[in-house]
Amino acid sequence: MTNQEIKTAYERDGYVVLKDIIDHQDLEPMRDFIKAKVDAYSRELYSEGKLSSLYEDESFERRYAAICEELDILPRNWSFGIFGRELYELYNLPGVLNVIRLLLGSEVSNIGTPALRTKLPRSVITSFPWHQDSQYFDQSVVGKKEKHTGGLHMVTVWVPLVEATVENGCCWVIPGSHRWGLLDGARGADMNVRMEEDVEARGTPVPIPLKPGGALFMSNLTVHTSKVNTTRKSRWSIDFRYFPTPDRAALTAEAREAAEFIKNKQLAGGIVPLVVLTEGHKPTWEAWEAAFSAQQQARRSG
Repeated sequence: MTNQEIKTAYERDGYVVLKDIIDHQDLEPMRDFIKAKVDAYSRELYSEGKLSSLYEDESFERRYAAICEELDILPRNWSFGIFGRELYELYNLPGVLNVIRLLLGSEVSNIGTPALRTKLPRSVITSFPWHQDSQYFDQSVVGKKEKHTGGLHMVTVWVPLVEATVENGCCWVIPGSHRWGLLDGARGADMNVRMEEDVEARGTPVPIPLKPGGALFMSNLTVHTSKVNTTRKSRWSIDFRYFPTPDRAALTAEAREAAEFIKNKQLAGGIVPLVVLTEGHKPTWEAWEAAFSAQQQARRSG
């Protein structure tokens, strides 16, 4: 696709799918990161007598699923840490940033933390109901409706680490739903957001099967979901988000307030947004790591 075709598709549909935009070797650090964490987890449980096997002969897609199967657990979230140089390199992938520049401009930050999705077999809690990403940004308290970022353009980049299929729970989107505005919805006790209207009555859902090397670029207002993984393997993926850098981008007052909301929320959680596109100073990995460590320490100190 040409740059104009990318922009046209994104503006029309609220998303664009690009195949072979990431070199396979650029995804290996993330896979190695996951493998190391899962290996350490299995060895810890095995040494404590809580696991009958290390499952080290299982494939990347199957090992964590096999461990959780024996433990009879279906975790909602990845809980083994998501910070490291691997993430810095991921957020700065040239192919991804070329598209981000087209969609968001020249002054852009990553929010500083990704969502690493395990998508375990039979896991209902990770078959996220229809939602918009802004709803997850804006609502932290169960049952409390808040709207902060409906006037801010952010972009989610969803990247499969294994092939995403309809069977293992790929993303589904409703084309054009980004033009509906920020819809009503609230977090439930399981921390998943649920809409208050039948969005499928307003638009036709489209599945997005995608192979590693491809990426789904999606607006924060695009309505999307994923369904239950019906296979025996984990559907590994990672998604990360970009927004205009509050003190550098040319924004309306409403958008600047929303961008500051995102930045401050991340900082309060000990996360430092990372400037990835700028005409000024762009942090090195070492500088971002130092800032991240300082923010974590400040949070611990109260």
